[in-house]
Amino acid sequence: MSTTNGNIAALEAENAALRQRISELEARLVSHNGSAASATNRATIDEFRSFRTLVETAPQAIGIVGLDGVITYANPAFSALTGYDSLVGAPMMMLHFEEDLPTLQANIQEVLLTGVWRGTVRLRHKNGRAIPARVNAFVIRDDDGHPVAMTGMFEDLTAELQREERLRLFEALVENAPDAIGVADFKGDIIYANAAYKTLTGYGDALLGMNGFDYILDEDRQAAQATLAQLAKGKPAFLEVRIRRKDGSIVPVAATMYVQMSPHDRLQIIGFLRDISAQKRAEEERFALQQQVIEAQRVAIRELSTPLIPISETAVIMPLVGAINSARAQQIIETLLEGVAEHRAEMAIVDITGVQVVDTQVANALVRAAQAVRLLSAQVVLTGIKPQVAQTLVQLGVSLEGIRTTGTLQTGVRLALMEETSRRKNGGL
Repeated sequence: MSTTNGNIAALEAENAALRQRISELEARLVSHNGSAASATNRATIDEFRSFRTLVETAPQAIGIVGLDGVITYANPAFSALTGYDSLVGAPMMMLHFEEDLPTLQANIQEVLLTGVWRGTVRLRHKNGRAIPARVNAFVIRDDDGHPVAMTGMFEDLTAELQREERLRLFEALVENAPDAIGVADFKGDIIYANAAYKTLTGYGDALLGMNGFDYILDEDRQAAQATLAQLAKGKPAFLEVRIRRKDGSIVPVAATMYVQMSPHDRLQIIGFLRDISAQKRAEEERFALQQQVIEAQRVAIRELSTPLIPISETAVIMPLVGAINSARAQQIIETLLEGVAEHRAEMAIVDITGVQVVDTQVANALVRAAQAVRLLSAQVVLTGIKPQVAQTLVQLGVSLEGIRTTGTLQTGVRLALMEETSRRKNGGL
């Protein structure tokens, strides 16, 4: 330790002597400022000062190492890079990891042999972390051409390597993304396509250089052109189009797009595309199921609103409840005719006990139903006519010709059963 401290003290004393010598030379030159020689010397001193200022303020770390491996000079950037307040007098090996020393020795030999070496190294920071650095090293020679020292300029590569690592990570994410990702110019020419994009279109590597409009279906191109206009305003856009793959098959895709400026100040379109074939099939299946449910509900409502109940081999009953509009009136007629035909009924009892309001529309519907049933060789019995309903029918002047009426449903049912019994007896005679 005492030897090292003695070396440092000697170097610092030597540097102080050199600075004193420079000051003396500057003073001497100033005293002879009238001669041409002094002017030349002053220019030399100014040049030296400028060079020293340049080195001291340089953003690159600059150091000088003697042939014995001891650092004789380090600019502030070198100290800041390695974390040491002073590097003068320190062995150069201190700034390197032990496992890197064989490589370092080989690099030093190359510098001494060829005079220059360029490459990358790992510097060891004061806190022990590794600093990747780019190095330009060369030999300093005396007037006779003999090597007296080595100097190097170091550039911290930490930020650059981090950017490269992020770029590699980004490229890996994009290339392995399940969605198709592509970049195109504003003419639609594809500049970049990841693996999923090449697979989606079926064109593989041939996709690069193609125009995106070439495989969009003609009927979808107008929507794509409108999307370009939106992107030109700097707004992101969403679009659903159908594309024709290389094998001719059609694939619906959902595309999310936005624009960014290229390094050459040109707008580029970045697009994320997803095959939505399965989604479309699911939507179509859901729509079909919804229609089936709606139809089943319609049938159920129809059956509940206009139920038809067979009470014997030749008679059916249709009890009506609630209001009757034009749609339901038509439904009553259809259901009555279908029921009469299906059951081969000879009598259809229509009970309106549950109908609160009988107007012209209801009355006309009943008359039309009776007339239609008569065409099937059957008759209609209207039951459940309350006094106020009878009065309304009279006031409306509705003719119930061809329609038999009874006051209650029980009477209508009894009438139907009696007539069926009578027909059976007559048929047996």
